[in-house]
Amino acid sequence: MQMNSFDTKPGQNLGTHYNYNKGYVLLISLIAAMGGLMFGFDLGIITGVIPFIQKQFHLESFMLGWVVAIFEVGCMAGTFLTAWLTDKYGRKKTLIFTAFILILTTIAVALSQNAFDLAGWRFAQGIGVGAASVLSPMYIAEIAPASIRGKLVTTNQLTIILGILLATIVSYYFGDPNNVESWRWMFGAAAIPATIFFVALFVIPESPRWLVKAHFNDKAEKVLKKIGDDDFAQKELTEIVESLKSNTKQGSYKQLFGKVLLPTLLIGFGLATLQQFSGANSVTAYMQMIFEKANINIKDGLLNAVFVGLVFFLFTILAIALIDRMGRKKLMLVGTSGMALMLFLLAWSFDSANVNGTIVFIFVMAYIGIYAFTLAPVTWVLLSEIFPNHIRSKALSLASCVLWLATFLVVFISPYLLKLSPVVNFSIFGVCNIIGFFFVWRWVPETKGKTLEELETMLTGTGAML
Repeated sequence: MQMNSFDTKPGQNLGTHYNYNKGYVLLISLIAAMGGLMFGFDLGIITGVIPFIQKQFHLESFMLGWVVAIFEVGCMAGTFLTAWLTDKYGRKKTLIFTAFILILTTIAVALSQNAFDLAGWRFAQGIGVGAASVLSPMYIAEIAPASIRGKLVTTNQLTIILGILLATIVSYYFGDPNNVESWRWMFGAAAIPATIFFVALFVIPESPRWLVKAHFNDKAEKVLKKIGDDDFAQKELTEIVESLKSNTKQGSYKQLFGKVLLPTLLIGFGLATLQQFSGANSVTAYMQMIFEKANINIKDGLLNAVFVGLVFFLFTILAIALIDRMGRKKLMLVGTSGMALMLFLLAWSFDSANVNGTIVFIFVMAYIGIYAFTLAPVTWVLLSEIFPNHIRSKALSLASCVLWLATFLVVFISPYLLKLSPVVNFSIFGVCNIIGFFFVWRWVPETKGKTLEELETMLTGTGAML
């Protein structure tokens, strides 16, 4: 296997030089990141589905908000289940179980006969997506060398956006205004990538950090030697063992809410809340409602959504190029300020009797473009990095649960806000971004170029968050 050489970045042991099997690491990262693809598809497909299920099941604002938002309730449940399953059975087995759930629920959602069936199976599907939203970035962060971890974790976000893009293409392809049941094909198309994900997961190794935690040090060393050379494997294994040795107790929720870890946990909660109250899911989930209010017909709106998805995808590639250069914190500051500006411009564009659909479309694309290379990927990178090894699964599942709770609230209230006034909707989320800017500036640490063990020392030490 070919090895690629990387110098360590600032924050690592200076003067060291290790060889990594970049192709192997990329392969297993991409397989794990297919959980992100399913996350993106199942989240994004609702944009195209809404006009059809609203018509077929005669859904008013309350019931529509509930049918859409119950998916996020399932995601919250999935994040809780993940913490226990992944600690007990490992990252790999839990990922395989998650992929199986996604196959089963995808078929069931597509065959739903009424709004209650649809809501119930979307809840179950959300359990699988919630689990994947935790497991994929966690797994990638735990197998990735520090110098390329940001790029690799961001590939998970890239696959999320690829999933959203595929969902918009599927919606446009199957979205026949004359066939009210087009939504079944939109949902059902997800069975194909879910099956590929399930099969491919049997190729990846278990996380070396979980293996050490489960006292399989020899197996962990073998995995690390597949990832890098002998020197890298020895250094990583030593750091992981020392990190877990200094925390001999199994990570508990009581410990997580203790005075040492609580500040880091609150930063995680803040990041999770900020990503959603930036307004992204108000725009993406209800894009067709926004376009309709801008006098754009449904078929043109579905086509516009494809272009928005393409912008989302391309700007996520930009994030991969920037995240280990600019760092996490700078990108978050750029994102919150830029998104606030675009939301206020969207509010302005609707503040007239004659709304210009082209201007609205341009502002939506600009807003999504900024989100795509800042808050969308960087939040997940930070959440996968900031928590200590011995308690990462519980902390990340809690932070992800907060994220999904925030998503639920945004998705649930957005139909009301948009019905009341798009100006009010966009202005509220614009203000949330301004608040988020100052939160990031004051409290969020820079994690670029540091190993997970170095970050653990930094974030649990005195003044770590300053």
